[in-house]
Amino acid sequence: MRTTSHGLGSRAAAALGMMALAATGLSLAATAQAADLANIDTGATGSILIHKHEAGSQSANGTPDGQTTTGGDPVEGVVFTAYRITNLDLTTQAAWDGLADVAVPADACGSDNRSPQLGSYTFDTGTASAATDASGETSINPLPVAAYLVCETSAPSTVKTAAAPFLVTIPFPNNAANTASADGNWLYDVNVYPKNVVVEAPTKGVNVTANGLNTDDQVSFPVTAKVPSIADTDSFKYFVVSDPLDSSLSDGNVASVKLNGSDVDASYYTVTTGQTVSVGFNRAGLAYLKTQPNAQIEVVFTAKTGTVPSGGIIENTATLYVDTTPGDTPDEPPVTPPDEPGTPTNKVVTSWGDARVSKVDADNSKALQGATFQVYNAADPYATSCDNAVKVGDPIAVNGATEFTSDGDGLVFIAGLFVDQKAGAATDESVAPEHTQRCYVLVETAAPAGYVLPSDADTPLTVTAGVTAAADYDLSVPNTKQNVPQLPLTGANGALLMMLLGVAFVMIGVGRAFVSRSKNPAASQD
Repeated sequence: MRTTSHGLGSRAAAALGMMALAATGLSLAATAQAADLANIDTGATGSILIHKHEAGSQSANGTPDGQTTTGGDPVEGVVFTAYRITNLDLTTQAAWDGLADVAVPADACGSDNRSPQLGSYTFDTGTASAATDASGETSINPLPVAAYLVCETSAPSTVKTAAAPFLVTIPFPNNAANTASADGNWLYDVNVYPKNVVVEAPTKGVNVTANGLNTDDQVSFPVTAKVPSIADTDSFKYFVVSDPLDSSLSDGNVASVKLNGSDVDASYYTVTTGQTVSVGFNRAGLAYLKTQPNAQIEVVFTAKTGTVPSGGIIENTATLYVDTTPGDTPDEPPVTPPDEPGTPTNKVVTSWGDARVSKVDADNSKALQGATFQVYNAADPYATSCDNAVKVGDPIAVNGATEFTSDGDGLVFIAGLFVDQKAGAATDESVAPEHTQRCYVLVETAAPAGYVLPSDADTPLTVTAGVTAAADYDLSVPNTKQNVPQLPLTGANGALLMMLLGVAFVMIGVGRAFVSRSKNPAASQD
């Protein structure tokens, strides 16, 4: 029994083993079949891999699978948010029907880029990415199977135009209808390449070439800006560089417009002069700029300083206005500042001061009228002390005059002279020049009638930024009266003269007596 039973048991075991092996084979076949299914894995999660570049800077188009090297200038610091469409179930055929025909308008993310609105779709609160890194890359994950509206929700100030909102499905159908690198598989990690028009803040300099008030083109303001790179399908809507001048400045003009150091054809832009001076590119100019991505454009504005403000400091900031539009360049783009916010330059300042000089009599300090002066630059304008200032160059013109004459109060008034200048950094809210005073040399060229012109007529003059109070003087310059021959009115010479006159009168009297006796015979006989 046991032996029989043992034999039966062996056959049964063998049969059971074969059955188990067959069952295992069926299981493996079923697993392989399931793995090869092309259907969407509704339980999977995916991600949106974001590659952020400046518009128009990529050398090639990206692909959803991320296998193409696109190149391009990365944009750092941009945050995206993916809003899941909650009333669209991608596990159903109905959800996919017509999805490819959904048009996403530019304002689909709302005015704040955080309030998605797209037809009858509803959205969740969104999943945000980290800010793009120095390579312009970030991601949003994990994301369940769904359709998402992706919005650019935060960007640095250099980003002028936010990336257009777009739809992404997880998974993405990587087929020939959607991408040239199709492999027919669903992509659960989808690469996207949203682009920005990046406007870097323009920079501004300052240079004073004439140190006296009201000299034409005496202050120049070079403004340098980078031409943004834009998409082939876009055009510039406008490109204007403008400089609104402070009330102490006037006669704004444009000295030059250059691109990468070469003059720009004047037919490409319009110059507007006056209190607000600007350069605005016309239709042909905008088309030209589109062909010059990342080029450096420099506009040099000029002005003259008309008055000295009470504090002496004149501030100046220019603004770059640039925007893009889909399609062709507008027929008549604005060539003056549009009613849109622009990108300001750093702040620059110049400082100025007047000079009040008192001309007096050296003996009694009374005012002297009619003394004439000229003013010169000093060889060391920012010396610790101006006491040893030495003149250089030609006389300085102020309000068109190079000579200044003392008036009836003995006042020699020089309306305004340059003190210092400074270009601040982009982050500086307030800018102050390094020096608050500057050395000049005052030269007396003619003394009032009856007074001596000093042998050394050069007098150091310290000009402080700001306006000198009417009752005060920056300097007092005395004059000495002319010398004349000494009058013989006192002393030994006067006594001798009186003695000689007395002797003469006595001699005249004696002479008359002798004459009288000679004419009287009776007197002679006696």
